[in-house]
This record gives sequence, structure tokens and C-alpha cells, in this order.
Amino acid sequence: MTTRRTGAASAAALLGLALTALGVDAGLGTDAREEVRGHEGDAAALDAQRVRGRRESEASGRVAARVIAGDVSLSAAVDELEPALRERPGFDCAWADDPPATFRHRVARYVMVRVAVELGHDPAHRAAALARLDAEYATLR
Repeated sequence: MTTRRTGAASAAALLGLALTALGVDAGLGTDAREEVRGHEGDAAALDAQRVRGRRESEASGRVAARVIAGDVSLSAAVDELEPALRERPGFDCAWADDPPATFRHRVARYVMVRVAVELGHDPAHRAAALARLDAEYATLR
């Protein structure tokens, strides 16, 4: 009767891959290794940007939900989101064809768009919420 060790084949395959990777790395020239390091740095920067975007999106979603519920005014939502959006690259260029009067107005428009998207499935609620937000937007300073 033969006994079989679970994972022995996997361990052998992993060892073979590791040895191959070491051989390839040893065969790479200095320029190629530097290029790989550069790509790793680019990947890390892109990943950090992705994580930041995800966090901003989640935060704006929570704020939009509170605005929809009527727990937060448009002005308070702007106060909450403005610091993060000031740091977002390119946000100051949003609505280039119809630029808002101030950065706060730009953030308010962002909140209103987010609310409209969140309520896309409920046209009546969407219309009521946006009418309220339009009135608040008109008084925003």
C-alpha cells in the first residue's frame, strides 16, 4: 500500500517556481532590475491612489445617505467633505464648462450629484431631495 503525503506535489512545484524565479532574477541585468523596481513603485502609488479613491467614495456615500435622510444639511455635508476633496487631484477642474462660484459650491454640486445617483431608482424621492438641495444651494456661502 502506498501512502501519499498531502501537499508534497505542491511543495515540489513551489520549490521549482522559486528556483526558476531566482534563476531569472540572476539573469536580469542591472537596468532590468531597476526597471522592475520602478514599476513596483508605480504600482504602489497607483494602489495608494485606488485606496484613497475608495475611501473618499465610501465617505461621500455615507454623507449622501445622511443628506437624503435629512439628518445633514447641504452646508454641513460640504463642511465634512471639503477637506478631502481639496486634496483630490483634478477636482478643482470639475464642471469646467459651468464653473461654480467657489470651491464650496463645487463640493455642493458633487454632493447633489451623489444624492441624485443614490436616488436614481426612486424618481419621486430624487426630485424632492434635489428640490430641497437646490434651495439650500441657492443660499450656500
